[in-house]
Amino acid sequence: MGKSKVFLVSLGCAKNTVDSERVLGLLKERCSLTSDPSEAELILVNTCGFITPAKEESIETILELSEYKKKGAKLVVFGCLAKRYEKELKEELHEADLILPTEPFKEIKTFFKIPLEGEKDRVLLTPRSYAYLKIAEGCNRTCAFCAIPQIRGKFRSKPIEELVDEAKRLIEAYGIKELVIVSQDTVYYGKDLYGKFALPQLLDELQKLSIRWIRIHYLYPSAEVYKLTEYLERYSQKVLPYIDMPIQHIADSVLKPMRRGHTGSFLKKLLYYIRERLGDNSILRTTVIVGFPTEGEREFGELLKFVQEFGFDYLGVFPYYHEEDTPAWKNLKDTVPWEEKLKRKELLEELQSGFSEKRLSRFLNTESEVLVEGYDEEVGLVPVGRTWFQAPEVDGITYLQLNKGLKLEEGQFVKAYLSKQIGVDFKGEVF
Repeated sequence: MGKSKVFLVSLGCAKNTVDSERVLGLLKERCSLTSDPSEAELILVNTCGFITPAKEESIETILELSEYKKKGAKLVVFGCLAKRYEKELKEELHEADLILPTEPFKEIKTFFKIPLEGEKDRVLLTPRSYAYLKIAEGCNRTCAFCAIPQIRGKFRSKPIEELVDEAKRLIEAYGIKELVIVSQDTVYYGKDLYGKFALPQLLDELQKLSIRWIRIHYLYPSAEVYKLTEYLERYSQKVLPYIDMPIQHIADSVLKPMRRGHTGSFLKKLLYYIRERLGDNSILRTTVIVGFPTEGEREFGELLKFVQEFGFDYLGVFPYYHEEDTPAWKNLKDTVPWEEKLKRKELLEELQSGFSEKRLSRFLNTESEVLVEGYDEEVGLVPVGRTWFQAPEVDGITYLQLNKGLKLEEGQFVKAYLSKQIGVDFKGEVF
């Protein structure tokens, strides 16, 4: 008897991707992955429920895929939207045969009669060059705009030995060259489990593995980032000097009602400290929210001015969404008109695009190692990869120019001369 065919869509963040890979790992002995939903016996949708557009995309995806269901097929919905609106979805979303929570591993095992052991395997959805390593679940912060603590629960660190074992299996199974560490609040790692900030200890153990790059995402601005900066400066061999730290805003009159737990002066001191210690051979990425209820013209102007003065390498801008059941939804009115939010977003993005290009130009006409990720189908069969300063999915890419007859494989490192810059992308001549 052949394997059943499974079709999966994983929406939202990298943490969701890891959950989807673990679900596929559970099913791999019984199912094979297909790219055609109409031939699948099982259609899986891992949903995102963070902000309104993500919720809308999740619902639209479920409804669209329900049209492809062949006779006898099952449509299973899980993830953040399913957890946040389980009751409503079960009452109204009759297209779904099963609605499960965010980490549905026990439910999947029960439903498909899978033995209780064997929850460790993952089927990668990323290129074989890199994999995400989710080091914790949940969040203990109480940011006013965020619903994640209600959806994902309290912060729960995974033990160091368990994470090292997972990383080993990924390296052995797929030959990955880069580990991208993710969680909702990476600087909190270990506090619940070991009573202290234990990220350096985890990094020490991961650096012993046969991996080339370790990249860290989602650093909450806190005193621990000082310690991490010192670690990167002194002890890091494989951990990239890539700081991804969402600041969300810089004005105190926005940060305080956002319940971020620090001031704009704290953020400035921390950011300038990172840049001073790590220098230009480092990357600083951040995200900000515009249109929060207490953000007036003055506060937005303060944010705009700081972005202009500091010059982040990469910056993402999100308009504020008044999400139900969040502290801001309960305590504040959504006072900034939507058109104004979009206007501020565009202004900031326009400013930042010039800064990103200018900041990254320091790498132009230099030699760099590039991790090959495959071929870009949109511009023809052009090989593409990433340098150390380009994180997967969120930053630019490097288009590779080869000598005739040279072939590249996914997950291979090559040396390239970065001869041309196109915005945040580069052209690299392989030598």
